[in-house]
Amino acid sequence: MKIAISNIAWEHKLLAQYLKFLKELGFSGIEIAPSIIWTEPTDSSIEDRKIFKDKIHKEGLEIIGFHALLFSRPDLQLFLSKKSRMATIDYLCKLIKLCADLGGKQLVFGSANNRKLHSRKYSECLNQAMEDLFQISEYGRKYNVFFCIEPLGPDETDFIQSIEEGGNIVNKVNHPFFKLHLDTKALFSTKENPNEIISKFKNIIQHVHISDKNLKEPGSINNSHRNIGNALKKINYSNFLSIEMKKPDNEIKKVITRSILYVKENYCITKN
Repeated sequence: MKIAISNIAWEHKLLAQYLKFLKELGFSGIEIAPSIIWTEPTDSSIEDRKIFKDKIHKEGLEIIGFHALLFSRPDLQLFLSKKSRMATIDYLCKLIKLCADLGGKQLVFGSANNRKLHSRKYSECLNQAMEDLFQISEYGRKYNVFFCIEPLGPDETDFIQSIEEGGNIVNKVNHPFFKLHLDTKALFSTKENPNEIISKFKNIIQHVHISDKNLKEPGSINNSHRNIGNALKKINYSNFLSIEMKKPDNEIKKVITRSILYVKENYCITKN
């Protein structure tokens, strides 16, 4: 398995320094929260995108995709109104194009605050979402970019609150560019059985975030990562494992070093 890390883990102004450091540690790629790079990502120019992409590639790393898609856009609400729905879909499609320009392969749609039900019936929102997710994924097909739904725990969202729910929606939408994202933080929250749930949806899992509650350092709060690692090994998962953790208060490089060693030990398992 290849290991990446999200750019929320360090100071963006020190990007060049951290890229060299990450490569030396054995990371293969970085995952991008786009609003950290640009105040308004979709307004970035082709030249800006090329310059950023070249910086990553120069250090022998790749941009694997985006997450935290709507972090800076609380106004974009999927279920609030027809106007906000259309604006959200349009924005996500623009992010797909940006991701493709940078060489990324998937977008992870978590954005818990942007998928609130706003007192609407769940069944009504689900029917709308099935249409919207298909439409967005069809746009992703044009650029060879997967759109991945990120199930979250019930403490984080009121729409798609389990891996089971997310996997079933992916299967119902049935689009080749709409896939399931597995977040370990959510799996710890929902308490679903890793072996059972990962085996059940093995054919649609596109991407995996390694994270603990509150996006703390992997293994610092939740200590059952090896069970998930074993379950992923059983299905021969070979895409990226991406460490998703907030920037530590201090000793950032020390924490990142500890994190990749933890992931290698618990997920890149070579012995039974």
